Parts: sequence; structure tokens; C-alpha cells
Amino acid sequence: MVRLVNLMTLPLYIFLAFFVSFAIAFLILPKLSRIASRIGLMDHPNRRKVHKNPKPLIGGLGMMMGIYLSCLLFIPLSNLRGFYTGLFMLALVGFLDDFRELNHNLKFVAQIIASIIMVYFSQTVLQSFGDLFSFGPINLGIIAIPLTIFSTVGVINAINMVDGLDGLAGGLSLIAFISFAILSYINSQTELMLLSVVLSGAVVAFLRYNWQPSKLFMGDAGSLSLGFSLAFLSIAITQKNNSLVPPVAALLILSVPIVDTLTIMIKRVLKGKNPFYADKNHLHHILLKFGLDKKDAVKAILLLSGVFSTIALIGTIFKVPDYYLFLIFSL
Repeated sequence: MVRLVNLMTLPLYIFLAFFVSFAIAFLILPKLSRIASRIGLMDHPNRRKVHKNPKPLIGGLGMMMGIYLSCLLFIPLSNLRGFYTGLFMLALVGFLDDFRELNHNLKFVAQIIASIIMVYFSQTVLQSFGDLFSFGPINLGIIAIPLTIFSTVGVINAINMVDGLDGLAGGLSLIAFISFAILSYINSQTELMLLSVVLSGAVVAFLRYNWQPSKLFMGDAGSLSLGFSLAFLSIAITQKNNSLVPPVAALLILSVPIVDTLTIMIKRVLKGKNPFYADKNHLHHILLKFGLDKKDAVKAILLLSGVFSTIALIGTIFKVPDYYLFLIFSL
């Protein structure tokens, strides 16, 4: 790979990384949609889904094409081999699930393996929660690696489970990627900033076709990949040695999908149901029951996510103590 970063200013480099990812995904998605309709790679309506017509499940595949080519051109491999490998694995497993619906346990195992690969080959480990209660940093010690895997799988499933309305999972991911790009810049992590920009470009292209009324869906290939990417960035940015970004900042940025998923899963367990049982009790379903239309429900949730992400950015820039930011999250 040519180290273009030495030949041009960083802003232009950022633009090219974004543009290549966006352009490839934008151009390839309509072509993949036509192929999907011919081979039966479609999401058909049922009683727990809100769409009424079959939609191609190729958003994730198109985004991954744009992301991988842009990363190949603009981001050195360096410490990202584990991330790229895990991302490819989940994109493939998600695609196979979209095409022929895999057993849920198999998907869960794939998520765990991808998380282990990320930990050992990208050296990305959740070592500390920060000073959440003003008693000093909460260091994880021997449980750091198991908790990293657990947290990564949790974020993956949070994005997967929140993907219920046009533009929702993509919009939440875009807000998070933009926030992580800013935080990684503050943290002097140029490669992670470029990765966040590349991911943002592909998601913007996808949203062009997924915004209400949508022409296609991201499918599990998209939601698993985006969730994995968000988990990786949240750990890699906050756990850097002498990081300027507290772990609670990532928690705030991802608060909407995390809290929604935890609430739903706890309710299901209390009712004696499988925590992964599909129902209509997510936040977006509740907003629809209160009378909001689909587009307004998505806008309301994205606004909420934007507010929490802005708080995370302001808190980081002005070095607000972790426990104050955690208090805001807890409320």
C-alpha cells in the first residue's frame, strides 16, 4: 500500500478515505439488489416486522465491499489484522444467515470467535471501566479478556436487535462512527480515525437506500459487522495507554442500543422467555404504539443518541470526571 498520508494533507486523506468507501457502496448496492431479487436473498414480511413488501438483504454486503477496499487503500494493516479478520468472519456468517437462516447458536459461536481473534491479534482488551463511582479506576485484571469478549458480543447483538425500522441501525451506527472519529482524533489515533471515517462513508451510502421508504435492508451481514466495528472502536480508543478518552464516553455513545437491548432481554428472562426471542417491545415499537409514524420514531431515537454522543464528546474535551458522565448515563 502506498503511504499516501505522506504525500497529502490529512483533511484530503480523510476525504478520500470517506469518498472511496461511500462511492463503492453507493454504486454497488443497486446492482446487488437486482442480484438478490433473482436468487431469493430477500426479507419477507411477517407478524413481528413492520415492512409490507419483500426487501433485498444486501446492504451489509455492499457496505463491506466499500469498507474493505477503502481500508486497503488508505489504512495500514499494523494492529488491525484481528479486527479485519473478525469483521470478514461476521460479514460472511451474516450473509449465510440472510441467505439460508443459520442456527442462532452457530451465529453466537461465530461472534465469540471473532471477538477472540480481535483480542489476540489486534491486542484490543477492555482493561478498565474508568472511575465510575469516584473511588478510583475500576481495573478488570484477570477478568479483562472474558469481559472484553462478553462486551463485544453484547454490542454486536445490540445493533442486530435494534435493526427494526428503516434507517435506525444505520443512523445509530453513523452517529457513533462520527463520534469515534472525533474521539480518536483527540486521542491521536490516526488509523482509528480513518477507520471510523471509512465506516461512516459506507453507512452514508447505505442510508441513501435504507431511509424511509427503504429500497433494501442491511441484513445480519450488516448489523453483525457494524456492531463488531463499534465494539472494537469503543475498546481500542478508550483503552489506549494514557488515553484522553474515558470508557464511559463510549458507553454514552452506544447508550441507546445498549440500554434498549438490556431492557428487552431482562424483560424476556423475567417472563421465562429466551432473551433472544423476537417480539415488539423495543423502543421503536413503543414509540410506534404511542402514535409516531416510522420516520418520526427513527428521528426521535437518533436525536436521543445524538444528545448522548454530544455529551460524551463535550465531557471528553472538557475532561468532565467519569462519575459525572456515568451519572448522566444512569439517569
